[in-house]
Amino acid sequence: MCVTVEFSRSLTARIGTHEARVGVREGETLGDVIRRLADEYGPQVRSGLLERGRLRSDTIASREVDGRRQSITLDTPVESGDTLRFELTSEYRKSRPKQLA
Repeated sequence: MCVTVEFSRSLTARIGTHEARVGVREGETLGDVIRRLADEYGPQVRSGLLERGRLRSDTIASREVDGRRQSITLDTPVESGDTLRFELTSEYRKSRPKQLA
């Protein structure tokens, strides 16, 4: 069971890859995914995404649910088939689709 992880252009420079597939088990969280990424790609993953055990204040994690992006936290359970995306807050604002009134 795997999740796909995508990184924005700016985070790709920090992390060292733009996309990864990570094996997950039932009940695992976004935090578990980040630990696996750090094991595979190196410590720059942790420092690029985490600050004092939390997501960096300039980083947003999200996944697509029913065609809409949903912000998630380190404690959010992930499921096989999920596509997770990390981006800087400034990039997230620019790439969010405008909500219709």
